[in-house]
Amino acid sequence: MPDDQSLRDVPVLKPHVRLTGPKRAAYRFAAARAYRHENSIKAIAERSGRSPGFVRTVLTEAQVVFRKRGRRERKHARV
Repeated sequence: MPDDQSLRDVPVLKPHVRLTGPKRAAYRFAAARAYRHENSIKAIAERSGRSPGFVRTVLTEAQVVFRKRGRRERKHARV
């Protein structure tokens, strides 16, 4: 289940502002933490006001291991 607190830690960014240096590093850390706590790239993008492509690029920079696409499989079969 996604962690709402880690998603709230992702900063909201102003549109069309270049993100570099320490601010980019802070965003990368927060986005990677949110993704590792099972939040989707789409949810992180919506929270921060950036595109999913930008979020994916930042997560790649953070060397995050990506999950498979689509819904996650259930751990236990439904009876």
